[in-house]
Amino acid sequence: MATKLKLQPLELLNLGKCQTVSDIVDGMSRCAFGARMLGEVAATLTAWCGERVKPVIIYDGLASTPLGKLLNHQLVKEAEFFSAVLTPEEYEKTPAKARGRMTRAVVVGSFSERHAATLFAREPGTTIYINPYDLCAPGQVKDGFFPDAVFADPNFIMPILTLVLDERLNETKHTVGELVESLGTMPGIGMQVRQAAEVLQQMMKKKGIIRFLTLSGAMTIAQMSLVICEMIDRGMIHSVTSTGALMAHGLVPGLGLKHYKYNPQDDDEKLAKLGLNRVTDVLEPETNFDHIDEIMSAALATFSGEETISPSVLHGALGKYLEDHYPDHPAILLSAYRKKVPVFVPAFTDSELGNDVYCTNKLRELTGKKRIVMDMEKDTAKLLELMTNADAAGIWTFGGGVPRNWTQNVSPLIEIYNNRMKEAAGKGNKFPMRKYGFGIRCCPDRPHFGHLSGCTYEEGMSWRKFHFNMKQAQIQADATQVEPFLVKFIMDLQDAGNL
Repeated sequence: MATKLKLQPLELLNLGKCQTVSDIVDGMSRCAFGARMLGEVAATLTAWCGERVKPVIIYDGLASTPLGKLLNHQLVKEAEFFSAVLTPEEYEKTPAKARGRMTRAVVVGSFSERHAATLFAREPGTTIYINPYDLCAPGQVKDGFFPDAVFADPNFIMPILTLVLDERLNETKHTVGELVESLGTMPGIGMQVRQAAEVLQQMMKKKGIIRFLTLSGAMTIAQMSLVICEMIDRGMIHSVTSTGALMAHGLVPGLGLKHYKYNPQDDDEKLAKLGLNRVTDVLEPETNFDHIDEIMSAALATFSGEETISPSVLHGALGKYLEDHYPDHPAILLSAYRKKVPVFVPAFTDSELGNDVYCTNKLRELTGKKRIVMDMEKDTAKLLELMTNADAAGIWTFGGGVPRNWTQNVSPLIEIYNNRMKEAAGKGNKFPMRKYGFGIRCCPDRPHFGHLSGCTYEEGMSWRKFHFNMKQAQIQADATQVEPFLVKFIMDLQDAGNL
């Protein structure tokens, strides 16, 4: 089906093959979600800034801010990648003939509705918008299609693009360490990423620490599986808690299968009839799940039903199956199996893998076999064991949701358990109290929405989940744009012998 429709396959972001900032951004262009936004805009800008007539920057902020200085001095005066920086008002007052000569423009940050009509009047395909407010010309973006836009904080995106343009047009290489250093002067997400890099260094250097990773959102279908594999393979994390969907999508590359780029010309009714499941700007062929069903059946067949299992036990069986049959295809569960890293999915039934277990059990009932029973408390006990057997704990979160909260809930659980055992006249063993001392959270949700994905570490302190003096960084951004740089930052430090 993919061949018939001439679908474009996506590629896993392989940080092991990336040496520079430009390498990473180039790899992002073949991924999905915010990562692809950044990668495709970087490619477009490289072409525009390489032409004789340079694009113009339209920016309504102060020239004296770090971002204003970056735009005016580095990109215009020093590098000469752009011809000028104009405010939206200055652009609007420019005579129409002169505006017509500004064939390319990058609108950085927000702008007033007073000037929107003039900006939106530009020819399609001539204007890039970079802002965290989803501002762009009407009709420019559609459901699952985001051309010529990066919906993210310019204080993070513009320093990246500055280094990418310097690499590609001036052949000057820039490491992620240089990017992190440049973010030190930037406010907003730029500073948050810089702080996260510093916290990660400290967390990696801490002796006797256990590091938990929690995943939600679309990291695997966004082609970030290898980024997570690097974290496991290099010992950055010792435990994974995920949504079931992330693990299901993450099995696809482990079987040598592909995800594909969504073409907005194919409407969703057509995709449904063709068995092509859309996840925003990615297509997951139903045939992928058919292959996953096969390996799930094989893994489930290893359990007799005599004893209960848990999601982490099942994921271990899947990892073993990949080791035995697909050892050359990288996959999260394969890396986790090799490194003995448990993979927890506390909301297991909310996934394709949960569907497979349900259907398998129905077939077992029809043939007189014992059902496979999931005992979720087995994984709770395992989480308690991991947390209380370590001297210190850190948590690294992509997104929010159940994976984050379940993993953070271990500290209140210890407190409640110990209190109950005390009430029972000491009949049960008490656990040593543990809280998280390090935390890095990358999630775009805001606290005022009132859900757990947006709650801050400060709020969690009131629940005794975190030490009051914990070292932490909270990044309100798309993890597909941020985490590759943070992971590569740690990889480079490890390779240099500094961690």
